[in-house]
Amino acid sequence: MGSSENKMTAELSFKDVKKTVFKIPLHQLMIGVVVAAIFYFVSGKPDAYAALFGAFISTAGSLVFALKVFISPVRDEREIKSRMMKGEVYKMFTVGVLFYVAIAVLKLGLLPLIIGFIATFITFWVALLTAFK
Repeated sequence: MGSSENKMTAELSFKDVKKTVFKIPLHQLMIGVVVAAIFYFVSGKPDAYAALFGAFISTAGSLVFALKVFISPVRDEREIKSRMMKGEVYKMFTVGVLFYVAIAVLKLGLLPLIIGFIATFITFWVALLTAFK
């Protein structure tokens, strides 16, 4: 087996990366449900709802990023970099708007909201670090 064959098997295809990136929000949502359930049993329904909304904020941001980057095939490396930069901007905007809605409009509890967000944000990074090692 030549070295070029080894290199090909070691590289991930665009399809593999896309599949993994779209699985991450699902994992985030599952963790968010667990965190919300803990809040439900420890401090009640309002805190559970806040924690779940915090998880939703992080999950929505990840999904917006994934959609922006992977919604259609990529022609070249420069295009993927551009989409990733735009995806991060869209993600930050989405997260900011949803935090505003959670705090100013829905008046959710800040601590469970932040904990739900952080738990799913950590899930995002753990998933990325373990999926593409």
